[in-house]
Amino acid sequence: MNELKHGSPVVEKTAHLLEAVADAKTGISLADLVDRLGVPRSTVYRILNSLAAHGLVARVNGGASYELGPKFIELARRISPGADKAMLVEAAKPILTAAADRILESFKLATPEGGEMMTIFAAPSPGDYSIFIKVGGRSRKHVGAAGKLALAYSDYSEIEAYCAAGLEAKTPYTITNPDALKEALVEIRRNGYAEDNQESNLGLRAFSAPVFDSESRLVASISVPFIGEATPDRARAIKREVLDSAAMLTRAINGVHPISK
Repeated sequence: MNELKHGSPVVEKTAHLLEAVADAKTGISLADLVDRLGVPRSTVYRILNSLAAHGLVARVNGGASYELGPKFIELARRISPGADKAMLVEAAKPILTAAADRILESFKLATPEGGEMMTIFAAPSPGDYSIFIKVGGRSRKHVGAAGKLALAYSDYSEIEAYCAAGLEAKTPYTITNPDALKEALVEIRRNGYAEDNQESNLGLRAFSAPVFDSESRLVASISVPFIGEATPDRARAIKREVLDSAAMLTRAINGVHPISK
């Protein structure tokens, strides 16, 4: 580890440590930090304790590995609007991971990006078989449950403008008629959730529920995609977990559901 000639050795070590923590996507242990940085264990330990006290690092699920702490998200929000997504992901991680463990299905968190939905987090199923969800993946809003949900909570003028741009088909089941889509959106808002019936991919179905901010604006959707027909009991269980998870995340970010106002 090279240190800046006229810099502070402690600050240099701290900066390199933070870079190592940030590079470790699933957390990094004290021993691994010592090996990677070539710094005495006692020094790394003291730096970690100081950073943790300021919220700049945190233990992963209270364990022995470290990840960047919540203070970084707070600081990032002051310079980048995109940091709101990071805060949303951090709040969603424990909620969606626990839900995935309960029902052995993969969960997806997506946010509106213009006329598209972008996946910003996925909690994979711990079961033997799991649908792979690509973080960073995008899809048009009229294609699938998450996007239709975002449209359903949009202003009428936004819906009109979206439909006017054209509704291309992804599968034979994609809704491509503007009037049919608008009817579906009314039903979605009435129900408080959306379904994908092979509209995005053949054989794939999904339930999706909305996440709202403090001004009752939809900021994200939580979805569970699954393959094939589910039994009525299984479908109800998936839908319940999706709705409950979305409600929990809304509360976690101090959001307010429109019907609660």
